[in-house]
Amino acid sequence: MKKYIFYTSDGFTENNNFELSENCQILGWQEGKDEKEAFENLKKENQNIRFFKKICCQELAENKVYYF
Repeated sequence: MKKYIFYTSDGFTENNNFELSENCQILGWQEGKDEKEAFENLKKENQNIRFFKKICCQELAENKVYYF
């Protein structure tokens, strides 16, 4: 199974000074044989995902997480 990250640029966020900040929001991570199966699995776990108009997906190369 391959792992994927799903994200969107819909909506907005404020920075610490309460100013609008352009960014992306992570919607979740999911596994599947391909991106379509992973997206179907994500929708089963997160019913609210239907409110987003544009959802992007990227396959993850490995499970390492780096903190900066």
